[in-house]
Amino acid sequence: MNDDRRSVKGGIDKDESRKNRVAQKVELRKAKRDEGLQKRRNMQMVAIDPTEVGVDVSDPATPEGSGGGMQTFEDQVATTLGFVARNGPAEEYNDALMAVRSLRKQLSIANNPPIDQCINANLVPAFVTMLGHPESKLQFEAAWCLTNIASGTSKQCEVVVQNNAVGPLVALMASGNIDVSEQAVWAVGNIAGDCPHMRDIVLANGATQHVLALIESTASMGQMGPLRNAVWALSNLMRGKPQPSVGHVSQAVPTLAKLLAIQDDEVLMDTCWALSYVTDGGDDRIDLAVAAGIVPPLMAVLRDRAEPKTKTPALRTLCNILTGSAEATQAVLDAGILDVLPEPIKSTKAQTRKEACWALSNIAAGTPHQVELVMRSPLLATCIDKLDKDEFDVRKEAAWVVANILHGFAADQSAVNAQRATQLVSLGAIKGVVKMLEVNDAAMQKLMLEATDTLLSAGETIARTKGGDNPFLIPFDEAEGVDKLEALQSHSNEDIYQKAVDLLEKYFGAEDDEEENLLPNTAGDGFSFGAPAMPAAQMGFAF
Repeated sequence: MNDDRRSVKGGIDKDESRKNRVAQKVELRKAKRDEGLQKRRNMQMVAIDPTEVGVDVSDPATPEGSGGGMQTFEDQVATTLGFVARNGPAEEYNDALMAVRSLRKQLSIANNPPIDQCINANLVPAFVTMLGHPESKLQFEAAWCLTNIASGTSKQCEVVVQNNAVGPLVALMASGNIDVSEQAVWAVGNIAGDCPHMRDIVLANGATQHVLALIESTASMGQMGPLRNAVWALSNLMRGKPQPSVGHVSQAVPTLAKLLAIQDDEVLMDTCWALSYVTDGGDDRIDLAVAAGIVPPLMAVLRDRAEPKTKTPALRTLCNILTGSAEATQAVLDAGILDVLPEPIKSTKAQTRKEACWALSNIAAGTPHQVELVMRSPLLATCIDKLDKDEFDVRKEAAWVVANILHGFAADQSAVNAQRATQLVSLGAIKGVVKMLEVNDAAMQKLMLEATDTLLSAGETIARTKGGDNPFLIPFDEAEGVDKLEALQSHSNEDIYQKAVDLLEKYFGAEDDEEENLLPNTAGDGFSFGAPAMPAAQMGFAF
């Protein structure tokens, strides 16, 4: 599974780096749920006309406030089921259409739509059968009913799938009636958005090709409503773990790249989310996206769009690309990512600040040239300030920036890399590193202990080269670093305890280096501590 932060080379344990990366991706996916819906109910034109629909509000199965009239919910169910059971006689068509339209309107109300009542009345297989009726009006109403049933819970959505609705809905995306094809793609999007298992059923029924064809046709004709729904459905086809196969992804990426040229916030938002799902994986998927030319237009979204709803997934996608190969990382750097990060790294949203630091951490894990770009950027000072003063999740990502930069010295103990350590210290990194030694996060404490070792080791190299003492020992002690290391000697984690002991012995001396006046002195047949014993009278005491 290539779902990890680009692993830094050298002392930092690769498995711990991968675990941190996996946890980060989970957090990012949870954040996405707050920013966009996986499912959508079609609630347009839901005003219920009692003379047309005839819903009996006295019936307990009828949603409150949905209107009143002659026909009960049971009557509508009987009309619908009877029409299907009798193979749709022409003379019953109008009554059946009115009954299904009434049911659709009830399923579209804002509060407590009668999804379970429709399921329990065995209406789902009837709606599925109606998808195959030659009249587009009935297809449309049935598809809308299924859309809103599938928008419910996973259990409710599963009923739609179990009644074999996916195949007919996918086929209707190619309908000559744009209303029908739009409603079909909406239903398919809801099913695919339920979970990866449902998504894979949709994909197995050929949904990718049909959605892409619908996107092409609606985009060329400027039909923005259907286009928006189709792009949203495509984003759900790309969504979820495990990811869809590379075959499905490779079909979708060229179309997603072209969609970035459409100046519509909704289209751009769902396109960017789809690309964030595509690039949330191995280098093969990232390289597909980069080769399609998505990086420059994504950077344009960050520069030119005002809406956070479009900029957030654009930044997420670029951050994902930075976890890829050195070539993919360089493509993002060449497009100017360091020029646009100052705004997100100072955002009022902690999640956005976190992702900006995450981006820097992955650049800092790159080639020497890429690390040097970070060192020259004013973003580094901002990031180190975040390490000291921001919320914990932001500080964690800032800590990775410092750790990955220091790793360059662990891999190559050159004067250039030692100078980078000096620059980090001059920007105040020691204070933030020391503060992270006391957090309640064993993985982060281990990372900071490794970083401390590398930093102090760089100081030893500087001392040997220029003469004098290790220039980082006093700043580390003044930041209470020694106190934190001593406190970690009682840590329950054996690795943390041992690393703290090793650092104290390596850089701050063993117990036998303690001052002589702290050692016990013999006084007659006993012991006294401190200075040589003085007569009691000289000390001001008399016995």
